Amino acid sequence: MADKLTMRELNGGDIFTMLAILGKLDIKDEVVELLERQYGSGNTLPTLNDHKKKKATKAEQEAQEQAIELRGMRVLTDIGFAILRHVGDVKNDTNTFLADLTGVRRKEIEGLSMLAYTALLVDFAKKPELKDFFQSIASVLG
Repeated sequence: MADKLTMRELNGGDIFTMLAILGKLDIKDEVVELLERQYGSGNTLPTLNDHKKKKATKAEQEAQEQAIELRGMRVLTDIGFAILRHVGDVKNDTNTFLADLTGVRRKEIEGLSMLAYTALLVDFAKKPELKDFFQSIASVLG
């Protein structure tokens, strides 16, 4: 089997698989703590549409947007490391999900080289649909 696999686009049914895997990770408390640390009281960012103040300059708007993006990247990185600490708990589920996304059997996923497996995980993490999924969750929380 060739080491480079391509993944199909994520769809609505995949949400349930991802939520089930996240649920088995048992990292809710860690994630809540991470989110509170970034978005909790006393740790707010200026809003882009604060009508009570003068209109922000383009440079101020760009700085605010960069700060918001940096905060989001920190949260996703922290969540990613929390997942990695517990990933052994969901190995079979993850491999089954990756097999479904790539159209191969789970045994083939498990037989990938470390480099190919890591590349597959990175490809999954970079999927635009995944980013949209987490942004949707964040918008509900924020």
